[in-house]
Amino acid sequence: MNQYKPELQATAKDLDELFRLSDAGADSIYVGHQDFANRASGDLTIDEIKQATEHLQAQNKKIYVMVNAIYHNEHLKALPSYLKQLESINVDGIVAGDQAIYQVIKDIGSSLSINWHPSTLATNYQTLKFWHKRGLSRATLSNELSLDAVREIKEQVDFPIDIQIHGMTNIFQSKRRLVQNYYDHVGQYYDPDQKRFIKEDRKEDTHYPIFEDKNGTHIMSNEDLMMIDHLDIILDAEIDGLKIEGILKETDYNEAIVAIYREAIDTYLADPEAYQQKKSGWKQRIYQIQPNDRRLNTGFYFKEQIY
Repeated sequence: MNQYKPELQATAKDLDELFRLSDAGADSIYVGHQDFANRASGDLTIDEIKQATEHLQAQNKKIYVMVNAIYHNEHLKALPSYLKQLESINVDGIVAGDQAIYQVIKDIGSSLSINWHPSTLATNYQTLKFWHKRGLSRATLSNELSLDAVREIKEQVDFPIDIQIHGMTNIFQSKRRLVQNYYDHVGQYYDPDQKRFIKEDRKEDTHYPIFEDKNGTHIMSNEDLMMIDHLDIILDAEIDGLKIEGILKETDYNEAIVAIYREAIDTYLADPEAYQQKKSGWKQRIYQIQPNDRRLNTGFYFKEQIY
């Protein structure tokens, strides 16, 4: 009997969201702190991560801590201590993209499991095999891949592969505080909590969220990814991790999205025909709660998307 059961993954900005997403059906949760993580939804302290770990593992679920910042020399001073604390808490893994993580893990003799997530660089199976020999335990593929490419990579590697199935994607990052620098330049007050968007020239319907954290400036996709219609293809390929990116979304929204995908995944694995009959209803539920300024599409999975 096929024992395939994918891991439904979600991101949480605080403990309340983590508890609610777990109850909604997430199998694992991504958390982080901006001192070490790129585009973490929030800032969880070590004590909060310990509490989250105990809560999730008591339910036979997992916690992954994002340490996927691009590190400069000064960052490497605090990183070993942070990793040692995460290991002592017994988190299920770390999410990393900077190659320095491999050397730091070796230097401190850590056995932390590495989920390799180098953003746009995880596009072929040979690169992933290279890093697997050096310590990665699983890998998150780039959002720029087609589903055919995803399937091919999955067939070529013997470790878990994760992909994103819903939410925003990052399309640009700068280590500079571009928004704050602009406000300083024009002599206006900068409110870091204000939501901001940029548009393409001659394309008034574009709506790219832009925000800053300790790791610089981030511009997010014009649309949200939604793969509820195509889970059958993903599940038939036996992709190991299916991630819902909840950054810049309210907890109520993320909770509802996790619940919908949980129901859809379980339905397909139990009865593929029932999934086909019900998927239009799940899609409609998503459209009902989707913010008016966020369109939905399938990203690069079926076509070359131009941002």
